[in-house]
This record gives sequence, C-alpha cells and structure tokens, in this order.
Amino acid sequence: MLLKKSLAMTAGLLMSFSCAASNVSLSFNNDNVDVNYDFELQEDLSLKGTFLQTVDNGYTVDTGLYASQDAGAIFAEIGAKALIMDTDNGSGYAVAFGGLTGLHLTEELSVFAEGHYSPEILGSGDVKNYLQFGGGITYAVLPSADIYLKYVFTDIDYEDKATESLTRDLLFGMKWVF
Repeated sequence: MLLKKSLAMTAGLLMSFSCAASNVSLSFNNDNVDVNYDFELQEDLSLKGTFLQTVDNGYTVDTGLYASQDAGAIFAEIGAKALIMDTDNGSGYAVAFGGLTGLHLTEELSVFAEGHYSPEILGSGDVKNYLQFGGGITYAVLPSADIYLKYVFTDIDYEDKATESLTRDLLFGMKWVF
C-alpha cells in the first residue's frame, strides 16, 4: 500500500518537475522509489534535487547546487546539498558535500560513481552523520532518454541510536532530458 502511494506521489512530482527541469529521472526496485531532477541554471551550474522513499525505513529529500565539467570522455560535478530526513530511527536535517564523476565509454554508454558526506557539525535534529555513495551504468536509448542501473548506499547516524542503513540497493531507472 505504501509503495502504491509512493508511486502516485512520484508520478505527480515527475509531471510538476518536467515543465522546469533540464532532466528528470525515476528509479525503483521492490523497496525504493527515487525521483531526481536537474535544472540547468547556467552552462556549468545546475540545481539538483532528489526524493528517496523506502518501504521500510522512511524518506530523504534533498536539493543542492552543483558545478560541472565535461571534458570529452570524462565528466564530473561537485557541490553541496541540503537534506531533510524522516526515518524509523529519527528525523533531522543535514548539509552534505560531494559530487559525481564518470566516463563516457561510447557515445551511448557511460559509467559513473558518486558520493556525499555530512559530518556531525552540519547535522541537526536527531542526525549525527550522513553518508551516501553509489555508482552505475547508463545507456542512451533515445537522444532524450537514458536507461540506467545504479547501486545506492545510504547510511544515517543518529544521536544515541544505531546507524540506520536507509538503502543498500540496486535500482533500475530512466532519465528524460528536456
């Protein structure tokens, strides 16, 4: 039942972001729904956001500002994001720093790795530390659509509670470019 509600909310988010975003992506598996948007502010500067809902553990919402560089076969971006978290072990806010790097293997095929970290000083509420990393492979099926497979690892440390593993999952997704 919760997954059906998440999918309905995800569809609404996709429709609302599609009129303003440079690209929108949706990925999922049996336990997670992940919606992302990327709004290009300038040529190498973008505003990004993510909504991650897990069936058993709760959700995170983030938005951030990223500078990017594409140098032929290699691409990279670096930035910071503000997060809101509400999970089984607690809730709170954090500011995380990180980025993404990748390699265009062919014109259609790319691999990437990403990561973000928030130390204790940048967390509030119940949140002590936040760590998220992952990687994946992307294939351009159309000039305006990519499919991808990615692994996402997200851990949140809370005050006086054990570390919560929000996700350690493989997700399948599609990105639409506008």
